[in-house]
Formats: sequence, C-alpha cells, structure tokens
Amino acid sequence: MTLKLSVATRGSQLSLAQVKEIMDYLSARLNTKVEYEPVIVKSLGDVIQDRPLRDLGVKGIFEKEVNRAVLEGKADVAVHSMKDLPSELTGGLEIALVPPRQAPNDSLVFAKSPVSSLEEISKGAVVGTSSIRRKAFLLHYNDGVIVKPIRGNVDTRLKKLNADEVDYIILAEAGLRRLGLNPPRLVLPVEVFPPEPAQGLLAVVAPRDSPIYRHLVSASDPLASRMAVAEREFVKAIGAGCHVPIGGVAIPYGAGGLMFIAASASEDGSKMNIVRVKGSLSDAEKLGAEAAERLRRLM
Repeated sequence: MTLKLSVATRGSQLSLAQVKEIMDYLSARLNTKVEYEPVIVKSLGDVIQDRPLRDLGVKGIFEKEVNRAVLEGKADVAVHSMKDLPSELTGGLEIALVPPRQAPNDSLVFAKSPVSSLEEISKGAVVGTSSIRRKAFLLHYNDGVIVKPIRGNVDTRLKKLNADEVDYIILAEAGLRRLGLNPPRLVLPVEVFPPEPAQGLLAVVAPRDSPIYRHLVSASDPLASRMAVAEREFVKAIGAGCHVPIGGVAIPYGAGGLMFIAASASEDGSKMNIVRVKGSLSDAEKLGAEAAERLRRLM
C-alpha cells in the first residue's frame, strides 16, 4: 500500500526539511510507502522581511495561508512548526499527527568569540534576535549586551553573523539540526532559558472529518503529543500572545512524568520569574494550566 499526500507548507529550506522529516517518520510508523507532493505557500511573514513580526499586527502570520490551501482543497494536509499554530484552529481543522520532538532549546551561535555562558558575553557585544522573549531573557543574564533585530531564514541570519553584522545570534537548536548545520554555538539549558512553547515540535493539520485525519491520528509519537498538549494548554491558560516575554517547555521527568518549566520577564530583563511544575504524562493538560497559573501569580 502507498499513501499519497499533497502537503501545504512554506517554501523555505527548513520548512521542506520538516515535511521530509514527517513523511519519513510516517512511512516508518505506518510501515508503508509514503509519496508526497509539497504545495508551496508564501505567507505574509515570508514576504515582509524588513520589520519585526510584532509590528505586522497579524496573528497566526505563518499559519493562516498554509491552512487555507487545505481548506480550499489544494492540499490534503498542512505541515507547521507547532509554535506557529494558535491555541484554537478554525475551519474544522485539527492537529492529526505529532512526530517525535527535536531539541526544544535555543542556541547562542557565534563566529569569533566563543563563550560558555551568557554572562561571559562581552559588554557592548551585539546579539541578533527579533524575539522579545529571547531579548528579555538574554538581558536578564547579561544587561551589557546590545540586542539588534534580525530577520530572515536560518541561512540568512548565519550569513549576517559571518559578515560581522552582529557578534552573536540566537536560533532554535531544532532548526539547526534539521538543516544539518553545526556552527559553533552554546546550547542554552531550558532550565534557565525556557524556549517558546512548542519549539522543536511539528504538527500535521487536516480536516477533522476527513479520512486522512482518521488515518494519521493514531500515528503520533506518544511523548511528543503529551508535551504538545501541555504547552498548548499553557499558552491558552496564560492568555499571552507571541508578543509577551514568556517561555514554557515540558520535558520528561522520571518514569512516565513531565516537568513543566515556565518563565516570564520584563522586556528590559530586569525581572524574571521561573516556575517548575511536575506531573504525569496523563495529566499533561492540567500540568500546562497549573504552570500558567503559578507563573501568572508572579507576573
């Protein structure tokens, strides 16, 4: 048996690598040959590269147009970085498949000045990131750095680093690994630098009432699925969009458990709160909600 799929996705090298990762996983998981055709969608966030995403004023900027291809029947499914998905999907779409998670960490990438901690970065050094979470957390640990907004795909940001436009950049470790890149870097522990919720997780989205949804839903990776449930519930419960300096991640803990690590910070990094909540895999949703409640009390 051969499973044939048309897959809506953004056209970046990383997006296409994510599609291939999912299709390879699906083929192994279902023990069947998977043939797929990418349906490339260019989103507003891909077109506008000269402004931070927060200035565009559009929610779900990387998600809406890709999902529209499925809703309009141009593709069977859509593939996303899960962190780009809103808490609630519209149009009868649901997450059908969650493959195993790649590393959730952020990484500090450097070209000429290696460091073993954020505190070691020299005063006045320029760090490139357009994420207000990364900026706030970084400034908390080192308020002597200069943060410069930087956009573009992974390759573009690395070129800017190597051209000395910045001294360091902060990237998702998952993206580097999926692209097979290995630049000199410091992988930041999630215990002190919690990532954006769902970072490193991927999602396949399909219409809830479609045969393909029913075919895929049982193939999800059990651990990654529970992490996704916890982190998406955290985002929903905290009531914060992507423009608030908040991080949150669920990691394996003991036998059959999860630890949720969440953090918030003021934009200038002067104040940072970190909470840790432990629970079982079966209580992932409750765990995310409890972490949000505890963090909200400190904000």
